Amino acid sequence: MDMVVDVLKQLGADETILHQLAIVIVMYLLTKFLFLTHLQAILDNREEKTVLLEGSAERQFDEVEKIQKEYKEKIQTVSKEIKNKTDKTKAEIAKREESKYREKEKEVNSYIDEARTKIEKEINEKKEQVLKEAEQLADSLVERVTKGLK
Repeated sequence: MDMVVDVLKQLGADETILHQLAIVIVMYLLTKFLFLTHLQAILDNREEKTVLLEGSAERQFDEVEKIQKEYKEKIQTVSKEIKNKTDKTKAEIAKREESKYREKEKEVNSYIDEARTKIEKEINEKKEQVLKEAEQLADSLVERVTKGLK
């Protein structure tokens, strides 16, 4: 025990050490009741709120991902429907235009056939006319040649 007293004397401790210790204990108890308990309550409250907010944020992210997935599925479904509808409309328009094309083609072919028969008829008539004239010309040439020889 003497050794403890010697160490305390070297540190400058005297009879007021008990008073100083009592003041430190009282100050500790006062700060604990007035400040530390409230500070600890604030820290606990803050931690609860941040953990709860983090959990809430997680739920909201999950909900956002779910909504985003539904949105993508709906977009894909609608785009497929639109593609099918446009393909169907294209096919209908192609059929309709193909039938119009075939009708016009028939009209043009019939016009060409009529024009061809008309031109062939004219050519045959002119051919017959030329052949008739050729006989007369041949006869007149034969007469001239025979007259010229006599």
